[in-house]
Amino acid sequence: MGVRGLQSFLEGHCGQACYSVNIGKVADEYHKRSGKVPLLVVDGMSCLRKLYGKLNWICGGQWKGYVEHIQDFYKSLTAHGISLVFFFDGNTPERKRVTWTHRRLENLKDVMNYFSMIKTNKELEHGKHFFLPTGLAAFTPLIFKDVLGCPVFTCLDECDKAVAEYAKKFGAMGILGQDSDYIIYNTSHYYFSINHLNLETLDTIMYDRNALSRVLHITIDQLPVLSCLIGNDVIRQEDLLLFHQQSLKMSSHHHHRHHNRPPPEILIPKVATFINTQPSMDHLLQQLPLLARAVFRDENRAHLLVEGIKMYQLDLETGPDEFTQKIEDTSGLDIMERVRLRHINSELGRHLYTILRGEPYESSTTLEDYSSNLPSGAIVFQSLRAKLYRILQKSAKDGLNQVPEWCMYSGSTLKEPDMVDPVELEGGSPSLEELWDGDQDLKWRTFLDAINPVFSETKIRSLPPNHIVPVAILFYLQCSQPKPILKDWEMNAMIAAFLSPTRDDLNQIRALALPRIDARAVHVAAIFMKGLVNLYFLLAVCDFPVERKNAVPWAFWDGRVFHHYYLRAKSGAKIDDLCEHKDQILKKFVEMKTLIIPHMPPPVPLSKPGNSPEPSVRSPQGSPKKKSHQRTNSTPSTSPPATPSLEHPTTLAITKNTQGKITSRGSSPLVSPSSPRVGGKPYGKAPHKSPQPKSPVAKSSAAKSPIAKSPAKSPKKSAS
Repeated sequence: MGVRGLQSFLEGHCGQACYSVNIGKVADEYHKRSGKVPLLVVDGMSCLRKLYGKLNWICGGQWKGYVEHIQDFYKSLTAHGISLVFFFDGNTPERKRVTWTHRRLENLKDVMNYFSMIKTNKELEHGKHFFLPTGLAAFTPLIFKDVLGCPVFTCLDECDKAVAEYAKKFGAMGILGQDSDYIIYNTSHYYFSINHLNLETLDTIMYDRNALSRVLHITIDQLPVLSCLIGNDVIRQEDLLLFHQQSLKMSSHHHHRHHNRPPPEILIPKVATFINTQPSMDHLLQQLPLLARAVFRDENRAHLLVEGIKMYQLDLETGPDEFTQKIEDTSGLDIMERVRLRHINSELGRHLYTILRGEPYESSTTLEDYSSNLPSGAIVFQSLRAKLYRILQKSAKDGLNQVPEWCMYSGSTLKEPDMVDPVELEGGSPSLEELWDGDQDLKWRTFLDAINPVFSETKIRSLPPNHIVPVAILFYLQCSQPKPILKDWEMNAMIAAFLSPTRDDLNQIRALALPRIDARAVHVAAIFMKGLVNLYFLLAVCDFPVERKNAVPWAFWDGRVFHHYYLRAKSGAKIDDLCEHKDQILKKFVEMKTLIIPHMPPPVPLSKPGNSPEPSVRSPQGSPKKKSHQRTNSTPSTSPPATPSLEHPTTLAITKNTQGKITSRGSSPLVSPSSPRVGGKPYGKAPHKSPQPKSPVAKSSAAKSPIAKSPAKSPKKSAS
């Protein structure tokens, strides 16, 4: 959140401290003046929206186009001799959980509005409407790290302090980001705005803390106090209203017309004037209880001022060192230290180290139609995560009885986390040490068993390396659930999109015309991408039996291409058509689909009208939950509606009749004589039955009222 209103004050009312510059020219002059390579430390999370640009965002992400945008951005900066280092956020600090929850619910309003527009055929305008595609925050670090070879670091929580410390200690030319806290930190002089950056010319706005201090007549070391008395991540502006009204003598006519707060152009100069009446910083730090009495009317709240000021104190002795450690051989280290080093080095994603050290799992709002009968991706993959928690439980030093999950899904209120019980793999769960020090067979076997106990019986390892992960996600969606998540023709569309030659050609992707946007296709794409984030977590736990370069979305996925095939399949295109009438593609299509079909649950017989029992919402393990009508009145209007009962899945388009001939059943729009056949085995074969553990979701001990309940038996952070 940063300092509330400070950026708008600088941009609208303090031209001396906010002015246009060209990063390239600044870098050239810096090099001539100092003789040093201009180092730019980049807050990666703040760059996602700018770098994604005008690519289609609604359909599941355009990943090759996004990689191209990042490559162009990198080339523009390095052409001026600029060296780049990137930092990304870890987990949300618990002090900001309320803010995180509020933003997720605000995001939900946008998502519901977008789906309403899609269903009424209204156009989504670029610039006015935007939502980060699922997985963007999770996989962007790997573009900088693996594609461009840049130093990339993932922090344990928010990265702003690490960025400021690194820039200060290593004499960086500047910071590129969009967080007003960078104005408060006494770090490198140049702080450039990513939001205002022209990626072609490198023109942007620079915020100047030295000029701000001169304008406000305070010193640089008093800026942290300014932040605390305006309102920041530690001290809410709502808690300062009385101080603003009485001590600063700001009457109600000073307040903004839309809320009970004074506008920053009035508030900030008055706070600065108040600071000028206080002792110098050395003395003020010894008298914070007196300041707390003036601000809060309560000396006992001085700890807030201590925490708020300490937040900006840079640790230059030890702070940035963890981002410069180069340990080639980690085999002799404690497992926690090994995981920490790989986490910081951005190899493992965000979740593994987070869970191992006892912090919650987070899943943000995604582009899902919360009023549809499709489940939420966060819930679909919860049973997979429960298996990973059991592996981590064996290596966690402080115990790991249950894992709290803050997930936005259909019916979630985010009042409290879901508490998820770790679940043992059917053949027994290895520890993290055993996996990381074990042979490839153990890593593969664990990876496959976590998806489904029968997955190892397939020929998945014979597929091209970049097809293994997407097929694994499909297998999980279709074979590891009580019912397949996707309809048969939707699975056809997805496989065709993986194999499409169009996906490898950016010009062809740009030329694809989508006559309309299908709401269900948007939701399906979001589930797939949520699955990819969870599969990457699984691969990290198993020490990557599939290499990282084959487990990233640009290796097999483009949302626009998928949407193109989805619309074709929905309109009745046959498999030959989806394979572009190319034998090589058709052969691969058959190979991929025949890995999945034999292991799908048999179709559920349709009940006679009037005899259907009242449906109940399912938990990830299939255990029924309390019906949503029991808490309708207590759920906030911003909560996503509970998922309606799932419709009966359409019967498979590909079945085997008694004569051994392949026939189709009429309900699927994709009826094809070229549908793949599975080596004489019946397609309706029942899946391998494994003992069903109890539902991993339990009620949090914090739940004390019906209002706090969520559809996952207990109500409840990314960009992924």
